[in-house]
Parts: sequence; C-alpha cells; structure tokens
Amino acid sequence: MAIDPRNRLPVFVDIQEAPEKAVSMERRRRARAQVHWPLCFSRPGTRDLVHTTTHDLSSHGFYCIANAGFVPGELRECTLVVPTHHPHGGKPALPVLCKVRVIRVEVLGESGFCGIGCEIEDYRFLSSTAEQDCRWAPEGEHPTVNT
Repeated sequence: MAIDPRNRLPVFVDIQEAPEKAVSMERRRRARAQVHWPLCFSRPGTRDLVHTTTHDLSSHGFYCIANAGFVPGELRECTLVVPTHHPHGGKPALPVLCKVRVIRVEVLGESGFCGIGCEIEDYRFLSSTAEQDCRWAPEGEHPTVNT
C-alpha cells in the first residue's frame, strides 16, 4: 500500500502487476547481525541457568533458541559473552551482564525448544570473573556453570 501524494489516501498496488514495489514487512528498528555468541540466562532468586547462543543480535535485542520456559513480558538477566579479537592476546571474551525483557516466545515443534526474542533494557560490562555466574569454556566446548 502506498500513499497518493495528491490526496494522502492509500493506494493499493497489485503485487503481480508491480513486483518491483513488493517489499518485506520488516518490523525491526535496528539492523541485526547474525552472530552466534554464548548466552547464559538466569532467573532472579534462583540458581537455575539456561545456556544457549544468539542467532542474531542488534543494539536493542537478540533472538535465541532455548529448551526452557520463558514467558513474554518477563524480565530476565543474562550474560552475553562478546568475543574481543584482541590483537595482542588479552582477554578472549568480554562478558556483558544484560537485563532483558522477553518479547516473543515461539514454540518450535514438539521438541520443547522455543525461539526467544528479547529486548535489552540495561547492560553492564563485567570487570572480573568473580562477578560472573556463567563460566565459558574455550570456543567449541560447552559452557560450564560456576557453583
């Protein structure tokens, strides 16, 4: 649907007649990068942790797949592990503690897995490993939980 500039009324375009005017209906406000970075969710007041990876990420949020119960609207904390690619060695990854709101939960078949869309409400960089709830193994290995 386009707007006729003369009278500002919608003009409906037949997609088959004008395929060059067909556009996708993208709702996202920010571009997303398809990165697969480690992610560890926790629920305030519990020691339960859910380990997963991002499928895509923007400055406002991310999408991931998890085998755990999430509820749209709930607040969660998670640790996002951002690779640093430091040229002189340094830290291989930078943990970021995020406060997120679950925006969307999509059931993905009968496997128990769900697609989770989260909006980042607040974040802070973790300066020491003592602050982390999640410890991450080198790339290619499964993460472990700090107990």
